[in-house]
Amino acid sequence: MKKTIPATSALVSFDTSGIPEVEALIGTCGKDQAPRISWHQHRFAMAIALAVAAGLALTACSPVFRHLAMASPASSISEQAIPILDPTADGALDPTADGAIDVDYELEYSKSGFLTVPNFTANGVGWPSLFCWCIMLTVGNHPLGWMEEKLIKQQLEKGIGIFACNEWAVMSDISVTLNRWGPHGFPRIPGGKPGSFDMPTWAIGSTKAQKGVESNPLNSVIFKMAWDALRSSRKLERHDWVVKVDPDAVWFPGRLRTHLQVYIKGHENSLADNVYLQNCVHFQTMQGPIEVMSKRAATALQNNIKQCGGLWGTGEDQFLVKCLKQLGVSSHMEETLLNDKYCDGYNNCHDAWKVAFHPYKDTERFMRCHGSASQAALEKQR
Repeated sequence: MKKTIPATSALVSFDTSGIPEVEALIGTCGKDQAPRISWHQHRFAMAIALAVAAGLALTACSPVFRHLAMASPASSISEQAIPILDPTADGALDPTADGAIDVDYELEYSKSGFLTVPNFTANGVGWPSLFCWCIMLTVGNHPLGWMEEKLIKQQLEKGIGIFACNEWAVMSDISVTLNRWGPHGFPRIPGGKPGSFDMPTWAIGSTKAQKGVESNPLNSVIFKMAWDALRSSRKLERHDWVVKVDPDAVWFPGRLRTHLQVYIKGHENSLADNVYLQNCVHFQTMQGPIEVMSKRAATALQNNIKQCGGLWGTGEDQFLVKCLKQLGVSSHMEETLLNDKYCDGYNNCHDAWKVAFHPYKDTERFMRCHGSASQAALEKQR
């Protein structure tokens, strides 16, 4: 039965069929039959009906809510601890939405301002040659999108991190242009087709990952898509080493080059060129904040990643280590490669020799760490 009750200038309608308690209160009013209860009783009945209906809806949907909570997207790609986000904070958008609500992305793209970015031409001469890449979560498609876009913007403008490598790529779910900035961060490229003035990211599809035990992201599928994109690009062939980093990792490509020179053939104590570097002594493995492998190892990985077992339901760094071992790639522990809170149990940026420091999730802390590590290097030279 459907009842319509006048409420000031509007009509409020609700379905009371199947709710006998409400039927008893409202009664049955035929077409020619006058109502048997007062207006105040109607309002009381309406409130009860809405409350009962809401309770039934919540009861019916609770398994769905529980499922969504368990399948909520993970943190940034190699994170092991998920921060609790303030839903009112800047950029805390619905992670399931395809972008922010009521945003005209074409208009935002056309009105976004250009950023001042370095001339990357000189970066091509550094040796050994590094191809560096990361996956960036985007505003409107992940609650951590604001954080990662701001970190990448800062690194781009200062020419640090991956932007100090010989060649680099930023991957994201959708294609955004890195040399513009608007009200919602890097603007989407209309139709995903970059123009001649765009600095586009590589669009690889959804970057949402399920969470496993202890909130570890089960993100190996995301990185499989990324390695497919690397294989298709044929970018790795002209470089000596391939480096994947997290956006919240402070790191120095120049230091990494110095570390790697001992692994190049012809140098004293060199290793075979089919190698990846472990960076966590505590777990005797390679952690995701910085993953370094030779061109030969990276080529084997990109060409054979689909054949590696254990793809589903694992973290990206765990999966890569298993896959590299299956492909016969050797490992070398490089103890001074990474200071990672989740491996070492502490953060210390005042170090002149460590290559990378993790995690630093806001732009101010990121630059403080970068400055402290740079200062340590200057003090060592004196």
